[in-house]
Amino acid sequence: MTYSIGQDTTLGIACLGITHPHTSGRVKAFQRMTNAKVLGAYDDTPLLDPFVDAMGIEKRSKAEILADPDVHAVMIHPKSYLMADWSIEAMEAGKAVLCEKPAGRGSVDTLRLVEAAERTGQLFQVGYCWRYAPSVDRMQEVLSAGQLGKVLQVRAHAGCSHGEADTDHMRQPGDIGGAFFVIGCHTIDRLLLHFGMPRSVNARITKFDGIMPAAAREDAAGAILNYDDKMITIDFMSWDPLPWTENWDITAYGTEGVMHSRPMPASYKIYSTGKQGLPEGWTHWNETSFPEIWAVRKTVYSPEIAEIGNPVYFDREASAFANALRSGAPSNVPAQQAHNINLVLEALFASSSKGGAEVVL
Repeated sequence: MTYSIGQDTTLGIACLGITHPHTSGRVKAFQRMTNAKVLGAYDDTPLLDPFVDAMGIEKRSKAEILADPDVHAVMIHPKSYLMADWSIEAMEAGKAVLCEKPAGRGSVDTLRLVEAAERTGQLFQVGYCWRYAPSVDRMQEVLSAGQLGKVLQVRAHAGCSHGEADTDHMRQPGDIGGAFFVIGCHTIDRLLLHFGMPRSVNARITKFDGIMPAAAREDAAGAILNYDDKMITIDFMSWDPLPWTENWDITAYGTEGVMHSRPMPASYKIYSTGKQGLPEGWTHWNETSFPEIWAVRKTVYSPEIAEIGNPVYFDREASAFANALRSGAPSNVPAQQAHNINLVLEALFASSSKGGAEVVL
């Protein structure tokens, strides 16, 4: 690894691309950070002017940003078809990269990112912000310690809310899919974090004729990830009526316990037999409720999808990125993780196209 800046150096970071609805949330996270400064933004869109005005930052060209020695890192936030190209350009210019998920349109893009990160030695982190919930950390700790016994079955549910499944953001040409790809990838990230890559998959990813808007892609998905020692089932709905992620849940079923984990508002509950170092019976935990909802309102610079209002996960994500850049520590969510997620998603869509037939990874 060749990246790292001094602990006392002011971290300079800029935006390449501002059309993703997460952009303002991440910019504000770095603006809140001690010893960091946002040094401008670039995009080829009329939304750039109102964005930089609202954020109080400078409008710059891509060339200016990449040539600026005070810019140590860039946030990559264009549409999916530009994510890989701009990330690679930034790494080759000697910049660390925090790239919005899914980091491209599919595995062809993410493989290029893996190769570029290895070639340049630059820090590359993918913006899977939901994994920064304490409930996710706790599930990883419990699983790693074997405190549920032998986990034989896992169930995961997630969805896409606010009607976003019927937006252009979920219909980008060349993307693997719609809401299940753009939003469901968060759940695949968590499953691979906890359990690693599956051996094979089966899936049915469905568009129901005449039920929901015709231009939207998949309406619902059901999938199975097959491992040698466990089975994971996933269900996803593109038209979630809840405004946060209240019903997003991953539940692990083991021979000595059961654990439910939800990302926001963060909570978990564990049932244990008491034989593996956990209290017998049920343990419940929830993080302090947040007064500001996740997606707040549409703006002049985010006219299609509401910008993100809740700062908690972006602050934690920015902290992890800055710590890796200053210390030389490995990326918290490296390019290989983004690539593996896309490989799994492509296999799921391939299985669905074959009527749910098993696809080996």
